[in-house]
Amino acid sequence: MIYVFRSVLIVVALAGLTCTWIALADPLHPLVLFTVQSNLMLVGYYGRRVVSRRPPSAAVKGAVTLYLVITGLVWHFLRMRGANPFDHLGGLALGNFLLHYVTPVMAVIDWLAFDRRARPGWAAAALWLIYPVAYLVFALIRGALLPPGAWKRYPYPFLNVDHYGYGGVSLIAVALAVSFLFLGCGLIALRRLADRACIQG
Repeated sequence: MIYVFRSVLIVVALAGLTCTWIALADPLHPLVLFTVQSNLMLVGYYGRRVVSRRPPSAAVKGAVTLYLVITGLVWHFLRMRGANPFDHLGGLALGNFLLHYVTPVMAVIDWLAFDRRARPGWAAAALWLIYPVAYLVFALIRGALLPPGAWKRYPYPFLNVDHYGYGGVSLIAVALAVSFLFLGCGLIALRRLADRACIQG
C-alpha cells in the first residue's frame, strides 16, 4: 500500500513537471521556480524511499513535506488569490494543478499516515527554513544580475524588487519566514496528534 501510494505520488509529480516544462518551452526557466524545485525534491526523496529499505529521516521527510505545503499555499493565496484553479485549461494549467494541489496534499497524507517511528523534534521547524532563505537569496541575486525588463527577472511577483524595493521585499520575506516557521511547527504537531490517535486506536 505504501509503495503504491508513493509510486503514484512520484508519477503525479513527474507528470506535472513534464507539463510545466513543455508549456513553458524553456529548458532552464522552470528550474528557477520554487514549485519545480520542491517537486524535484519530492521525486528524489520518494524515489529513493521506493527503491531503498533504509530507515527514513524524519527531518528530511518533514522538510520535503513543508516545501510542498509552502508551494501549494503560496500558489493558492498569493498567486491565484483563491481563484478557481480550473478557470484555465491547457498543459500549464494541468501542471500547475498537479504540482500545487495534488502533490502537496498527497505529501501531507504520507506525512501523517506513514513512517510512525520517524518523529522530528521541534527544532526541525527552524532548520527547515534554511532552504527557503537560500532560495530567496538566489532569486534576489539572479534578479539583480539580469537586465531591467528581462522576462521573469523575478520568479514571483512578491519578490519583485523593482516594484516593492528591497525594503518591501525584506518585509514580505520576514512575514513569509514567520509563516513558514508556524507551518513547520504545525506539521510536527499534526504528526504527533496522528501518532497519538494511532496508538490510542
